[in-house]
Amino acid sequence: MANNDWDLDDLLNFNYDREIPDNNNGFDIFDELESKPEPAKPKAEKGLGDTFDAYDEYRRYEALRHTSDESPSAPAAPKIKEKRRRAPVEELEEQGMFHTPKEVEAIRKASQDAYDRYRSNYVKGKKKREGGSRHVTGFDRFLTVIYMIAFVVFALAMTFMNVLPFGFWVAMMAVMVLLSLVILVQTRKRSIKKWGKRLATMLAIVLIAFYGVGTAYALGTLFFLSGSSVDNENAVSDVTRKPFNFTITGIDVDGTIDEPGRSDVNMVVTFNPSTHQILMTSIPRDYEIYMPDFDNAMDKLTHTGHYGVSTTIGAEEQLLGAEINYYVKVNFTTVERFIDAVGGVDVESDYEFVPVKLKSWTVQEGMNHMDGKQALAFARERKAFPDGDRQRIKNQQAVFEALIRKATSSRTMIMDYNNVLSSLQDYVEMSFSSREVRRLVKFQLAKDPDWQIYKNTITGGDGTGNTYSAGYAYVMTQDAESIGNAKTLINAVLNGQMLQKDDEGNVTVVPEEGE
Repeated sequence: MANNDWDLDDLLNFNYDREIPDNNNGFDIFDELESKPEPAKPKAEKGLGDTFDAYDEYRRYEALRHTSDESPSAPAAPKIKEKRRRAPVEELEEQGMFHTPKEVEAIRKASQDAYDRYRSNYVKGKKKREGGSRHVTGFDRFLTVIYMIAFVVFALAMTFMNVLPFGFWVAMMAVMVLLSLVILVQTRKRSIKKWGKRLATMLAIVLIAFYGVGTAYALGTLFFLSGSSVDNENAVSDVTRKPFNFTITGIDVDGTIDEPGRSDVNMVVTFNPSTHQILMTSIPRDYEIYMPDFDNAMDKLTHTGHYGVSTTIGAEEQLLGAEINYYVKVNFTTVERFIDAVGGVDVESDYEFVPVKLKSWTVQEGMNHMDGKQALAFARERKAFPDGDRQRIKNQQAVFEALIRKATSSRTMIMDYNNVLSSLQDYVEMSFSSREVRRLVKFQLAKDPDWQIYKNTITGGDGTGNTYSAGYAYVMTQDAESIGNAKTLINAVLNGQMLQKDDEGNVTVVPEEGE
């Protein structure tokens, strides 16, 4: 008890009796009196009884002895050594350590109260010094296990999908690993401050949700691309480095993409990732073409849709003298759902008119914001224009250009990505592989190029002919000059030459130096 530097274990094992004198002191006080003459025992005082305890007996004896020493007639007491051993009772009495049972009980109670106060202050002080720490709980262990599973699955899914730029991917993973270490230390280490554990728990829950959404996006993308892609023998080696052609064929039906129909929209797109140029070459639906799959039989281009995309591509390749590497097949429902998924598009119109397919809406001359249904009605209209089908082709090109610009914007690629995929499921077919689409998305996110988009339309004359599908019918006859100009522009983009628009809006090739 002399050492006051107690720890909590010492206090818990504190023996409250160890400083309280034991009544059995192992010392017989009458041993001290053996050499003294024994005086007559005093009679009991009235009311005290006939019995005395050892201490009372000793006090009475001492009183009588001193009285005898002062009396002249008293016999001389034997000499006692000056430094005699004193009885423990005397020492205890002088030190104030000899107490009655009630006093002993009071001391015990006071000691217990003092201990309780000390323990309370000790615990409070310890909590204050440690900032209110708490130990690892079962919930902490469960949360960290779920977090690590979510993190690993997310990292594997994103790595396999491979659409993020390398630098961004490395930076993101570094941040995720750092946050993971913080979470594991704060939630699994003992005696961490309570506020630190709470922050780590909240961060873990937020990141688990983030990992879940990211994993769902990755798996949804892979599932969508695997379900909409078909085998392709004409693919280029690297779509982010090599220029290529792909055709968009629009079938004039609603519903899923497997519904058969005529190919009313036919647009060959030439794409050069190095020069950041996109050339859209539209071919009128009634244009005169020849089908290699049917011994070069003559027909309208729109009728090739009944025989499949390969027939349409064969006819276009023969017309343009260029290889078409890929195709994207859509229908009315595809266009409507896609535009709604990206939040509508802004399309410029050359005329003010009321579409036949949507008479409750008036298209304004100039810029119009259109939802899916409005954009589809705008792209299908031809009777409201003096040029008929030629103006409809221009409107289709305007809608497609607006879609390209909207789809390649950073916000759309990131914020509306899941809506776009879910809207196109079962409504699009393409020969781009899953890997090629992902590489194009990665290219767009990494480079964010400023695409230069040019539009050209093949023209022809009015005529009739004996078509393969419908006998004698109206046919837009071929125009050699228009076809030759289209070939020149396509080859220029493929070869890395730059295009330009003249004062009249026509697309031409930028002359090389010295020409």
